[in-house]
Amino acid sequence: MIKNCYALIPCAGSGSRFGTELPKQYHNLLDRTVLDWTLSAFEMVQAVHKVYVICQSGDKCIDAYKARYNKVEILRVGGDTRAKTVMNALEYCKFDDAWVMVHDAARCCIEPADIERLIGIVESYGDGAILASKAVDTLKSVNNGIVNGTIDRSSVYHAQTPQMFRADGLLTALRRSIDDNLAVTDEASAIEHVGEACRIVECGGYNFKITHPIDLKFAEAILRARFDNWSC
Repeated sequence: MIKNCYALIPCAGSGSRFGTELPKQYHNLLDRTVLDWTLSAFEMVQAVHKVYVICQSGDKCIDAYKARYNKVEILRVGGDTRAKTVMNALEYCKFDDAWVMVHDAARCCIEPADIERLIGIVESYGDGAILASKAVDTLKSVNNGIVNGTIDRSSVYHAQTPQMFRADGLLTALRRSIDDNLAVTDEASAIEHVGEACRIVECGGYNFKITHPIDLKFAEAILRARFDNWSC
């Protein structure tokens, strides 16, 4: 059984694609912020011991969040890439024999039940694992704007978060990836780079990442529908 389980929430990016000065995780969503919805989900999962929010040293929006949650700690060790931000947090915390889940702050529609299923799979098999959704669209391989083939979607998944690995193994993988100048966009990429196992835990498509302002409307609709189902 997993005794030490921690969540890492990188919050150090500028969110340039969102197109506003205020980072997307601090935008309002219904009666909270995007980050509030994310933190609330992890706060509800009993197996998660602490939730570390990793931000830049000059972040002026983050301090109020610690007081609103029992498990949340703030780490001002953000780097200039996601990989460096997570690596800095792992080095700072010096986790001993622990598992960590890294989750995008902007995936605010994550459900506690999916976090618990991910933990359950890791407990059962002992391998790292990630949430992911099956590809449902027809996928095309393209070269210079010209389609040159159709990809078999039966073996293709869209990677999501959380992504859960042993802390020491993930730290080693991130260090190696950075040393090798590998542009890793998620933790699983680093784990793959060093040849370690990573399992898929299938999740629905509603665990999407807010990237553009219109995505806030989609998230609002999902959360409202969720409330309606709970009240039935």
